Amino acid sequence: MATSASSGAGRSLSRFATARTLFIHLRLHFQILLAPIFLWGVFLAGGSPNLPFWIAFVAFHLCLYGGTTAFNSYYDRDEGPVGGLEKPPPVVNALLPFSLILQGIGAGLATLVNLPFLVIYLIIFVMGAAYSHPHTRWKANPLGGLATVAIGQGVLAGLGGWVVANADLAAISPLHWIGLIAASAITVGFYPLTQIYQIDEDLGRGDLTFAAWVGPRGSFIYAIIVMTLAALALLFVILRLLGPLNAGMVAIFYGGLLAFIVHWALTYDPAQIVRNFRRVMRIYMLTSLGFIGFIGWHLVVIQ
Repeated sequence: MATSASSGAGRSLSRFATARTLFIHLRLHFQILLAPIFLWGVFLAGGSPNLPFWIAFVAFHLCLYGGTTAFNSYYDRDEGPVGGLEKPPPVVNALLPFSLILQGIGAGLATLVNLPFLVIYLIIFVMGAAYSHPHTRWKANPLGGLATVAIGQGVLAGLGGWVVANADLAAISPLHWIGLIAASAITVGFYPLTQIYQIDEDLGRGDLTFAAWVGPRGSFIYAIIVMTLAALALLFVILRLLGPLNAGMVAIFYGGLLAFIVHWALTYDPAQIVRNFRRVMRIYMLTSLGFIGFIGWHLVVIQ
Protein backbone atom coordinates (compact mmCIF):
# COMPACT_ATOMS: atom_id res chain seq x y z
CA MET A 1 0.00 0.00 0.00
CA ALA A 2 2.71 2.46 1.01
CA THR A 3 4.78 1.52 -2.01
CA SER A 4 1.79 2.02 -4.33
CA ALA A 5 1.00 5.40 -2.80
CA SER A 6 4.62 6.48 -3.09
CA SER A 7 4.68 5.38 -6.71
CA GLY A 8 1.53 7.35 -7.48
CA ALA A 9 2.90 10.44 -5.77
CA GLY A 10 6.12 10.08 -7.74
CA ARG A 11 4.23 9.92 -11.03
CA SER A 12 2.23 13.00 -10.07
CA LEU A 13 5.41 14.90 -9.26
CA SER A 14 6.95 13.73 -12.53
CA ARG A 15 3.93 14.91 -14.52
CA PHE A 16 4.02 18.24 -12.70
CA ALA A 17 7.73 18.64 -13.41
CA THR A 18 7.17 17.84 -17.09
CA ALA A 19 4.27 20.31 -17.33
CA ARG A 20 6.39 22.97 -15.64
CA THR A 21 9.25 22.36 -18.07
CA LEU A 22 6.91 22.59 -21.07
CA PHE A 23 5.50 25.87 -19.78
CA ILE A 24 8.95 27.36 -19.18
CA HIS A 25 10.06 26.49 -22.71
CA LEU A 26 7.20 28.61 -24.10
CA ARG A 27 9.03 31.69 -22.73
CA LEU A 28 5.72 33.58 -22.62
CA HIS A 29 7.26 36.63 -20.94
CA PHE A 30 9.57 36.85 -23.94
CA GLN A 31 6.72 36.43 -26.46
CA ILE A 32 4.97 39.51 -25.07
CA LEU A 33 8.04 41.49 -26.04
CA LEU A 34 7.31 40.55 -29.68
CA ALA A 35 3.89 42.24 -29.52
CA PRO A 36 4.79 45.79 -30.67
CA ILE A 37 4.87 45.02 -34.41
CA PHE A 38 1.50 43.23 -34.26
CA LEU A 39 0.00 46.11 -32.25
CA TRP A 40 1.52 48.63 -34.64
CA GLY A 41 -0.19 46.85 -37.54
CA VAL A 42 -3.53 47.01 -35.72
CA PHE A 43 -3.02 50.71 -35.03
CA LEU A 44 -2.07 51.56 -38.61
CA ALA A 45 -5.23 49.83 -39.84
CA GLY A 46 -7.37 51.86 -37.42
CA GLY A 47 -8.26 48.86 -35.26
CA SER A 48 -9.23 48.57 -31.61
CA PRO A 49 -8.93 45.86 -28.92
CA ASN A 50 -12.18 44.03 -29.71
CA LEU A 51 -12.88 40.28 -29.53
CA PRO A 52 -11.18 39.38 -32.86
CA PHE A 53 -8.16 41.37 -31.70
CA TRP A 54 -7.81 39.34 -28.50
CA ILE A 55 -8.35 36.03 -30.29
CA ALA A 56 -5.64 36.97 -32.79
CA PHE A 57 -3.33 38.19 -30.02
CA VAL A 58 -3.59 34.89 -28.13
CA ALA A 59 -3.19 32.87 -31.34
CA PHE A 60 -0.02 34.76 -32.26
CA HIS A 61 1.75 35.35 -28.97
CA LEU A 62 0.76 32.28 -26.97
CA CYS A 63 0.18 29.54 -29.54
CA LEU A 64 2.32 30.52 -32.53
CA TYR A 65 5.29 32.30 -30.97
CA GLY A 66 5.24 30.16 -27.84
CA GLY A 67 4.87 26.96 -29.84
CA THR A 68 7.56 27.96 -32.34
CA THR A 69 9.95 28.81 -29.50
CA ALA A 70 9.30 25.43 -27.84
CA PHE A 71 9.80 23.70 -31.21
CA ASN A 72 13.13 25.50 -31.61
CA SER A 73 14.17 24.60 -28.05
CA TYR A 74 13.50 20.91 -28.75
CA TYR A 75 16.13 20.90 -31.51
CA ASP A 76 18.55 23.46 -30.07
CA ARG A 77 18.79 21.96 -26.57
CA ASP A 78 20.54 25.07 -25.27
CA GLU A 79 22.50 24.77 -22.05
CA GLY A 80 23.53 28.40 -21.72
CA PRO A 81 21.50 31.63 -21.79
CA VAL A 82 19.01 31.94 -24.64
CA GLY A 83 16.40 34.60 -25.42
CA GLY A 84 14.18 34.94 -22.34
CA LEU A 85 15.89 32.21 -20.29
CA GLU A 86 19.15 32.58 -18.43
CA LYS A 87 19.14 28.90 -17.44
CA PRO A 88 16.93 26.90 -19.81
CA PRO A 89 15.63 23.62 -18.35
CA PRO A 90 16.54 20.32 -20.00
CA VAL A 91 14.46 19.33 -23.00
CA VAL A 92 11.88 16.57 -22.48
CA ASN A 93 10.48 14.32 -25.23
CA ALA A 94 7.00 15.76 -24.79
CA LEU A 95 8.21 19.19 -25.90
CA LEU A 96 7.98 18.42 -29.63
CA PRO A 97 4.37 17.17 -29.74
CA PHE A 98 3.39 19.83 -27.21
CA SER A 99 4.77 22.59 -29.44
CA LEU A 100 2.94 21.26 -32.50
CA ILE A 101 -0.36 20.79 -30.68
CA LEU A 102 -0.20 24.31 -29.31
CA GLN A 103 0.45 25.75 -32.77
CA GLY A 104 -2.44 23.66 -34.10
CA ILE A 105 -4.73 25.17 -31.46
CA GLY A 106 -3.54 28.59 -32.58
CA ALA A 107 -4.42 27.76 -36.18
CA GLY A 108 -7.93 26.87 -35.01
CA LEU A 109 -8.19 30.23 -33.26
CA ALA A 110 -6.89 31.97 -36.39
CA THR A 111 -9.83 30.61 -38.38
CA LEU A 112 -12.13 32.57 -36.04
CA VAL A 113 -10.49 35.85 -37.07
CA ASN A 114 -10.51 35.80 -40.87
CA LEU A 115 -8.92 34.02 -43.83
CA PRO A 116 -6.03 36.47 -44.39
CA PHE A 117 -5.02 36.15 -40.74
CA LEU A 118 -5.09 32.34 -40.99
CA VAL A 119 -2.91 32.41 -44.12
CA ILE A 120 -0.37 34.69 -42.41
CA TYR A 121 -0.43 32.44 -39.34
CA LEU A 122 0.28 29.33 -41.43
CA ILE A 123 3.11 31.01 -43.36
CA ILE A 124 4.83 31.98 -40.11
CA PHE A 125 4.28 28.45 -38.79
CA VAL A 126 6.02 26.94 -41.85
CA MET A 127 8.86 29.45 -41.62
CA GLY A 128 9.31 28.74 -37.92
CA ALA A 129 9.52 25.00 -38.58
CA ALA A 130 12.04 25.50 -41.40
CA TYR A 131 14.07 27.80 -39.16
CA SER A 132 14.62 25.07 -36.54
CA HIS A 133 14.19 21.61 -38.11
CA PRO A 134 17.45 19.76 -38.89
CA HIS A 135 16.34 18.96 -42.47
CA THR A 136 16.06 22.65 -43.35
CA ARG A 137 17.67 24.52 -40.44
CA TRP A 138 17.44 28.06 -41.82
CA LYS A 139 18.84 29.19 -38.48
CA ALA A 140 22.20 27.66 -39.40
CA ASN A 141 22.54 30.07 -42.31
CA PRO A 142 23.27 33.69 -41.33
CA LEU A 143 21.14 35.27 -44.04
CA GLY A 144 18.46 32.59 -43.83
CA GLY A 145 18.01 33.18 -40.12
CA LEU A 146 17.97 36.94 -40.57
CA ALA A 147 15.40 36.73 -43.38
CA THR A 148 13.18 34.48 -41.27
CA VAL A 149 13.11 37.04 -38.47
CA ALA A 150 12.65 39.93 -40.89
CA ILE A 151 9.67 38.33 -42.61
CA GLY A 152 8.18 36.08 -39.92
CA GLN A 153 8.51 38.19 -36.77
CA GLY A 154 8.66 41.43 -38.74
CA VAL A 155 6.60 42.17 -41.83
CA LEU A 156 4.15 39.26 -41.48
CA ALA A 157 3.58 40.07 -37.80
CA GLY A 158 2.66 43.62 -38.77
CA LEU A 159 0.42 42.40 -41.56
CA GLY A 160 -1.19 40.00 -39.10
CA GLY A 161 -2.12 42.96 -36.94
CA TRP A 162 -3.36 44.88 -39.97
CA VAL A 163 -5.75 42.18 -41.21
CA VAL A 164 -7.27 41.83 -37.74
CA ALA A 165 -8.61 45.35 -38.21
CA ASN A 166 -8.85 45.42 -42.01
CA ALA A 167 -8.78 42.20 -44.03
CA ASP A 168 -8.05 44.15 -47.22
CA LEU A 169 -4.27 44.18 -47.68
CA ALA A 170 -4.72 46.34 -50.80
CA ALA A 171 -5.78 49.17 -48.48
CA ILE A 172 -2.23 49.53 -47.14
CA SER A 173 -0.91 52.89 -48.32
CA PRO A 174 2.76 53.67 -49.07
CA LEU A 175 3.00 55.50 -45.73
CA HIS A 176 1.62 52.46 -43.92
CA TRP A 177 4.11 50.21 -45.71
CA ILE A 178 6.96 52.45 -44.57
CA GLY A 179 5.64 52.20 -41.02
CA LEU A 180 5.39 48.41 -41.12
CA ILE A 181 8.82 47.93 -42.67
CA ALA A 182 10.44 50.46 -40.30
CA ALA A 183 9.07 48.70 -37.20
CA SER A 184 10.20 45.36 -38.61
CA ALA A 185 13.66 46.74 -39.36
CA ILE A 186 14.14 47.79 -35.74
CA THR A 187 13.57 44.17 -34.69
CA VAL A 188 15.83 42.90 -37.48
CA GLY A 189 18.52 45.39 -36.51
CA PHE A 190 18.50 44.27 -32.90
CA TYR A 191 18.34 40.55 -33.76
CA PRO A 192 22.14 39.87 -33.98
CA LEU A 193 22.63 41.37 -30.52
CA THR A 194 20.37 38.62 -29.13
CA GLN A 195 22.90 36.09 -30.47
CA ILE A 196 26.28 37.54 -29.50
CA TYR A 197 26.32 35.94 -26.03
CA GLN A 198 25.75 32.46 -27.48
CA ILE A 199 28.10 32.49 -30.48
CA ASP A 200 30.30 29.69 -29.13
CA GLU A 201 27.32 27.47 -28.31
CA ASP A 202 25.77 28.07 -31.75
CA LEU A 203 29.02 27.29 -33.54
CA GLY A 204 29.48 24.18 -31.41
CA ARG A 205 26.07 23.00 -32.63
CA GLY A 206 27.01 23.77 -36.24
CA ASP A 207 24.84 26.90 -36.57
CA LEU A 208 26.53 29.78 -38.38
CA THR A 209 24.20 32.48 -37.09
CA PHE A 210 24.42 36.06 -38.31
CA ALA A 211 26.23 37.13 -35.12
CA ALA A 212 28.72 34.28 -35.50
CA TRP A 213 29.20 35.17 -39.16
CA VAL A 214 30.01 38.86 -38.70
CA GLY A 215 31.32 38.66 -35.14
CA PRO A 216 30.40 40.88 -32.16
CA ARG A 217 31.93 44.03 -33.67
CA GLY A 218 30.11 43.51 -36.96
CA SER A 219 26.88 42.79 -35.07
CA PHE A 220 27.09 46.10 -33.23
CA ILE A 221 27.89 48.06 -36.41
CA TYR A 222 25.03 46.38 -38.24
CA ALA A 223 22.60 46.94 -35.34
CA ILE A 224 23.44 50.63 -34.93
CA ILE A 225 23.17 51.39 -38.67
CA VAL A 226 19.96 49.44 -39.30
CA MET A 227 18.22 50.61 -36.12
CA THR A 228 19.15 54.24 -36.81
CA LEU A 229 17.74 54.15 -40.34
CA ALA A 230 14.65 52.28 -39.13
CA ALA A 231 14.06 54.75 -36.31
CA LEU A 232 14.29 57.68 -38.74
CA ALA A 233 11.73 56.06 -41.03
CA LEU A 234 9.47 55.31 -38.08
CA LEU A 235 9.74 58.90 -36.88
CA PHE A 236 8.69 60.12 -40.33
CA VAL A 237 5.55 57.97 -40.19
CA ILE A 238 4.70 58.99 -36.62
CA LEU A 239 5.22 62.65 -37.52
CA ARG A 240 2.81 62.33 -40.43
CA LEU A 241 0.20 60.35 -38.49
CA LEU A 242 0.46 61.66 -34.94
CA GLY A 243 2.20 65.01 -35.12
CA PRO A 244 5.45 66.52 -33.80
CA LEU A 245 4.81 65.93 -30.08
CA ASN A 246 4.54 62.16 -30.46
CA ALA A 247 7.42 62.11 -32.93
CA GLY A 248 9.55 64.05 -30.46
CA MET A 249 8.86 61.60 -27.63
CA VAL A 250 9.75 58.64 -29.84
CA ALA A 251 12.89 60.42 -31.07
CA ILE A 252 14.10 60.94 -27.48
CA PHE A 253 13.39 57.30 -26.66
CA TYR A 254 15.25 55.84 -29.64
CA GLY A 255 18.05 58.38 -29.31
CA GLY A 256 18.67 57.18 -25.76
CA LEU A 257 18.43 53.56 -26.84
CA LEU A 258 20.97 53.96 -29.62
CA ALA A 259 23.33 55.86 -27.31
CA PHE A 260 23.15 52.99 -24.83
CA ILE A 261 23.93 50.43 -27.56
CA VAL A 262 26.90 52.50 -28.73
CA HIS A 263 28.22 52.61 -25.16
CA TRP A 264 27.75 48.86 -24.85
CA ALA A 265 29.62 48.30 -28.11
CA LEU A 266 32.58 50.33 -26.82
CA THR A 267 32.71 48.41 -23.53
CA TYR A 268 31.69 44.94 -24.77
CA ASP A 269 33.43 41.99 -23.13
CA PRO A 270 32.72 38.65 -24.85
CA ALA A 271 33.77 36.73 -21.75
CA GLN A 272 30.83 38.16 -19.73
CA ILE A 273 28.21 35.83 -21.19
CA VAL A 274 25.59 36.13 -18.45
CA ARG A 275 26.12 39.88 -18.11
CA ASN A 276 25.71 40.35 -21.87
CA PHE A 277 22.58 38.19 -21.84
CA ARG A 278 21.06 40.29 -19.07
CA ARG A 279 21.94 43.49 -20.88
CA VAL A 280 20.28 42.27 -24.08
CA MET A 281 17.15 41.30 -22.18
CA ARG A 282 16.99 44.66 -20.41
CA ILE A 283 17.32 46.55 -23.70
CA TYR A 284 14.77 44.31 -25.39
CA MET A 285 12.33 44.69 -22.52
CA LEU A 286 12.73 48.47 -22.36
CA THR A 287 12.29 48.86 -26.12
CA SER A 288 9.28 46.55 -26.38
CA LEU A 289 7.43 47.73 -23.30
CA GLY A 290 8.02 51.35 -24.28
CA PHE A 291 6.56 50.80 -27.73
CA ILE A 292 3.71 48.68 -26.33
CA GLY A 293 2.85 51.49 -23.94
CA PHE A 294 2.99 54.08 -26.72
CA ILE A 295 0.79 52.10 -29.12
CA GLY A 296 -1.50 50.88 -26.36
CA TRP A 297 -2.17 54.45 -25.27
CA HIS A 298 -3.26 55.37 -28.79
CA LEU A 299 -5.28 52.18 -29.27
CA VAL A 300 -7.15 52.21 -25.98
CA VAL A 301 -7.18 55.73 -24.54
CA ILE A 302 -7.08 58.08 -27.53
CA GLN A 303 -9.24 56.01 -29.88
